[in-house]
Amino acid sequence: MDYKKKFRLIALFFGMIFLAGCAYFQRPPSYIYAPQEKRQLELQQIKNWALAGSLSITHNKKRDIARFKWTQNQNDYIVNISGPLNINSIRIVGNPNNVELWRTSKQCIKASTPEQLTLDQLGWQLPVSNIRYWILALPTPTSKIDSIYFDQYGHLTDLKQNGWQIKYSEFQVQAGKNFDLPKIIELKNKEIVIKLKITEHNLNI
Repeated sequence: MDYKKKFRLIALFFGMIFLAGCAYFQRPPSYIYAPQEKRQLELQQIKNWALAGSLSITHNKKRDIARFKWTQNQNDYIVNISGPLNINSIRIVGNPNNVELWRTSKQCIKASTPEQLTLDQLGWQLPVSNIRYWILALPTPTSKIDSIYFDQYGHLTDLKQNGWQIKYSEFQVQAGKNFDLPKIIELKNKEIVIKLKITEHNLNI
């Protein structure tokens, strides 16, 4: 092989490596940049929504996986969870004043807060009152923020609030919207780790 041909092959090889590296470090195409203040204001306007996906619960060194669907209409919510979480299938229906947990169409347990209700009935606490905000990458507006961080695109990435640490690792663009919403969220406190993977967003309900 002559030197010119060898040089061209070497140049082509390193050129491919360079292009691959550039592609790797490019901003993910699904991420939309917005100043964090503007993004937070837009997210605060979302009052009605429905989300679906999977969740995993790690508690007492045991990990379980389930499916969930969450519908929020202003302050009213319905959370359906189905899977092996020792629960088969449950429905949590509530508002800021009261909450009900349904195991069957006839078995209903009532409480004043969803956190106490899930702790009593499931053995672990689901922070429903906070998740309705956290799931949109918003801090709970009525609670103190211990720490908060945003990335270069204006996304909320890390939040500490009400004894929980919340991390956002992936976002998904919304059709017809100029913002994206969280796709993968991890909630953690001293006793439990909850991971949410959201596969469906519906903001048109």
